[in-house]
Amino acid sequence: MDASVTDSVNSTVIGLMSTALAVAIVLIAYSLARRFLQPGHETDRTFELAGNVGVRIAALHGLILALVYAQELDDYKALRTVLVQEAVAVSDVWNDAKRYGGRLEPAVQHGMAAYLQEVVANEWPRLAERKGLSGRAWTTWDDVYVQILDANPESPRQEYLRGRMLDRVTEIASFRQQREAVAQRTFAILFWIPALVGLALLAVPFYLSRPSKTHLILMSLFGAYSGMVLFFIYAFSNPFQAPSRLEPIPFQHLLDGAIGRTLPTAPEETSGSP
Repeated sequence: MDASVTDSVNSTVIGLMSTALAVAIVLIAYSLARRFLQPGHETDRTFELAGNVGVRIAALHGLILALVYAQELDDYKALRTVLVQEAVAVSDVWNDAKRYGGRLEPAVQHGMAAYLQEVVANEWPRLAERKGLSGRAWTTWDDVYVQILDANPESPRQEYLRGRMLDRVTEIASFRQQREAVAQRTFAILFWIPALVGLALLAVPFYLSRPSKTHLILMSLFGAYSGMVLFFIYAFSNPFQAPSRLEPIPFQHLLDGAIGRTLPTAPEETSGSP
């Protein structure tokens, strides 16, 4: 089965499971509240109290979901921007090496091509598994950096190009660290426990309503929508993995062009850091 089809199936299953789990939490919390809590007398103003408590819990729960969802979406957009900037930096170094000429040109161009190949072929799957950046990609980057650093410009033109390439190569390292930071970031129980507990608590004030078909359907709709929001938060939490995987399209586009034609034999993957 094609990888994209497999990812789509897995994402659909995870989405349905998260929705079903949220509905189950709501209905179970409602059932337990019906079993252990009493509706009280009219003079007790139980309905009014339950409504006020429900509104306050809903406000806090909605705020948590909104803040985390917005943060995850912003990080996703920022990473997409970083990918484009890194691809532009790689392209600039490759083209400036051509303008520089001499022995530096083939060394830098082959190095940048090998770097892109390693990132697309091996580093991307590593980031999806939260294993960090590829050691071979770091080594390839360092080789290019040293080549440029040791270059001996023979004209003001070459001096300018050498300085520009050093700046752009340094930026590539920064973009790499940003990608790794996003891949390694996780909030785990710091978010999921308050989110799921809040979902259960939101269902408690509903115990005052009898379990009619209409009421159960409405509560299920509430749980299903909450589960969908939680699913999207989960999806955006790792942009390198399905269901919201961000493909290295800018890098692949460069490999499909002139840079790819200087591509050496694909190396095997190694792990580590600089």
